[in-house]
Amino acid sequence: MDLRQLTDEQLALRARSEPRVAFEILFERYRGPLYNFILRQGADEARADDLFQVTFFKVFRALASFREEARFKTWLYTIAINAVNDDRRSAQRRGTTTEIRDTMLVGEPVLGQHEEVACVKAALEHVSPRHRQLFALVRFQGMPIAEAARLVGMTPSAAKVTLFRTTKRIGELLAPVRENES
Repeated sequence: MDLRQLTDEQLALRARSEPRVAFEILFERYRGPLYNFILRQGADEARADDLFQVTFFKVFRALASFREEARFKTWLYTIAINAVNDDRRSAQRRGTTTEIRDTMLVGEPVLGQHEEVACVKAALEHVSPRHRQLFALVRFQGMPIAEAARLVGMTPSAAKVTLFRTTKRIGELLAPVRENES
């Protein structure tokens, strides 16, 4: 039987008895999306590597507690969000800050978009970390709003309003740049 055909949930349950192969498949499936999610939370590449490894280490250790009725993706991102939040609190105690970088945005900026990238970065700098997490989960990871809202500790209706306001604000900041291109 090819384990790659199993769902994430089936693999997580299978990883309890055959951890090496099943967990490797889950790791490969989520390597890119989870790493990009962590980058979009404000971590530099070295810190994102560390947080990615911490997240998967915690996932591996907690596989026995994975519930059959849960979605693996939601469970994984919950662990990642907790790791990012723990790291952010630790950084605040140390007095360090995180700046928004181009790697947090979708795709690579192309020639002529530097002003637009700067505007998006400026908008994201004014978004709270929790709202940034919500925005990244929904817009970049394709998670349903209700599910992402639960992960960041919001109600679905509050999440919808937050996403609307964040998107609208970024659009307002980008409007002058787009007008200049016309």
